[in-house]
Amino acid sequence: MSGLKTYAEALELIAHVPAERRAEIVPLDHAQGRVLITDIPLAEDQPPFDRATMDGFAVVPDGQRLSFSIHGMVAAGSTFTGHLQPGQAVRIMTGAPAPVGTTVVPIEQTDQFGTAMPHASLTHKTLSTAVVVTVTEPKAVSPARNIARRGEDGRAGDIVVRAGTVLGPATLACAAMAGAAQLTVARPPRIAIVTTGDEVGGQGAAAINDSNGPFLTAFAAALGLPAARAHAVDDAIALRAALVTSFDQAEVVVTTGGVSAGDKDLVPVLATSLGLITVFHHIAMQPGKPVFLARRGDGKFLVGLPGNPVSVIATAHLILLPLIRRLMGLVPDGTWELLPLGCSWSNPGKRQLFLPARRTAGGVVPIRWNGSGDLVAAAAGDCLVDLAPGASHPAGHVVPVLPYVGTLTGATAVLPARCR
Repeated sequence: MSGLKTYAEALELIAHVPAERRAEIVPLDHAQGRVLITDIPLAEDQPPFDRATMDGFAVVPDGQRLSFSIHGMVAAGSTFTGHLQPGQAVRIMTGAPAPVGTTVVPIEQTDQFGTAMPHASLTHKTLSTAVVVTVTEPKAVSPARNIARRGEDGRAGDIVVRAGTVLGPATLACAAMAGAAQLTVARPPRIAIVTTGDEVGGQGAAAINDSNGPFLTAFAAALGLPAARAHAVDDAIALRAALVTSFDQAEVVVTTGGVSAGDKDLVPVLATSLGLITVFHHIAMQPGKPVFLARRGDGKFLVGLPGNPVSVIATAHLILLPLIRRLMGLVPDGTWELLPLGCSWSNPGKRQLFLPARRTAGGVVPIRWNGSGDLVAAAAGDCLVDLAPGASHPAGHVVPVLPYVGTLTGATAVLPARCR
């Protein structure tokens, strides 16, 4: 497809590209950060039995009686095998099954609180010689207190973690509780990074250090994605060979540079020669206007990012990240936040501006930059702020904000004092 797209149009195209989601089964302990493919149901009722929620005594109420004979102990992981009569009780621990017909009186509401327990040697078996406990709070003997009833949290077969969930510590714990030892998750797409340019890592006064390669490698790592990396000079044969190798290694090939309108901007032409279909080329945004996306019939993609380092940071978040999320079965644009501006700001330009910014207690504050080559300014931010063309906003105006992948709020580089 040709023509200058808006960013919203580009996102819509990404949301509808044919995307094969590959699945794999992994042990639960290896599923952190992965996207769940199949729902997780409860294997049994939760709790699976009437569970004591307090340390104390499981007593069988008997009228106004406050003294109960103790006939055993139930610890977590054990059960009481006898049958208690009215006026009888067992010592019980938090998490243990409560015998039928009992109510649990917390130890703090008995005469045993804060004393050496004369029944400390009790077993879970019924005793021939009983010990007596007295309840000090009459209301504590009300029926069914301090017991979580079987199935109260959920019934066997109830879904507790939905497909499409990005698994974290809490959802993994819930999956384990539900009885899942292995999970079916989306296999993350493999990434191959190809930086381009004669000037990158070369010799002489015009050479520059490669910052795009390290950024994209760390970007992929922060998303839990395996990534290979190569560099190609501005030569069609060398770049074509690097692309062919990269497509053998990965589902998503990411290039930097070579997507604009110069004589050495070879990526779009080579993509066509390799059988890729252009999804879009050029978006009405700053930075990153020349960004390029193409797909192959086998479900593989080429994402051509501009070469300037701030453009790489911006388009990696704005284009590459939504594509990766799409391939993993997630909503492509699901990482945006809405925050108030910490100061007044305007975008007098004609393109949508995605400016590096910092999130602060007073709101999000854009960073003044020297254009798309100003990596120092970009690294001093922890997010991109979306500013519409021709718009002026006062402090407090709510704007869309896209947090940097893998960067904690405020964990930024230092912005030196500028001479202008």
